[in-house]
Amino acid sequence: MKKVFYLSFILFLMSLLIKCKDKNAEFSPGSGDPRLVGTWQLVERRYPIDSSYYLHDSTHVQAGYVIDSTFINGHYVKDSVFVNAHLVDDSLKVIKSVDSTRIYSAISPQTLTFGTDGKLTASGNEMTYYNPIKYFNVDKTYPDSLFINFFITTNRSTVPFQQGLSIKGDMLVLLPRCERLCYSKFTRVH
Repeated sequence: MKKVFYLSFILFLMSLLIKCKDKNAEFSPGSGDPRLVGTWQLVERRYPIDSSYYLHDSTHVQAGYVIDSTFINGHYVKDSVFVNAHLVDDSLKVIKSVDSTRIYSAISPQTLTFGTDGKLTASGNEMTYYNPIKYFNVDKTYPDSLFINFFITTNRSTVPFQQGLSIKGDMLVLLPRCERLCYSKFTRVH
């Protein structure tokens, strides 16, 4: 009898908790950092580009006898074959990564807008990297560290990732994690 009572009580509490669930809850990273709030226009970006090409070469093979063997009736039979002089073509694929720096003009502005509510909006065809990012906040783990947390919502889960951040006057530099130096420089629009 006690087990039935406890089981009923637990089921009742679970049904209350399920009903209390807010199905319209929206993620909020908190208020935006006043140093970032506003619109910033992309002026320069440095990023790695993978470059690949083929090197073609040929090697001269001299004429001579080549020892060969053949499997006949369950036995290997050694033989030699005369090979005429010829060229052997060869190619080698070379893959290297180079850094590219691009300067952007104000004619077609590429902008990021940091809102006071922690929301991020990207505009421009070169800002596709930032399109899935809807929220941000400045990491306050260390008093003098400047890292920014960007939040992506996927599969009903909001996941942060971090980038370096540098603000000097009206210049904002975002430093994504790269093997070598890469950055995006922005100037304040308003």
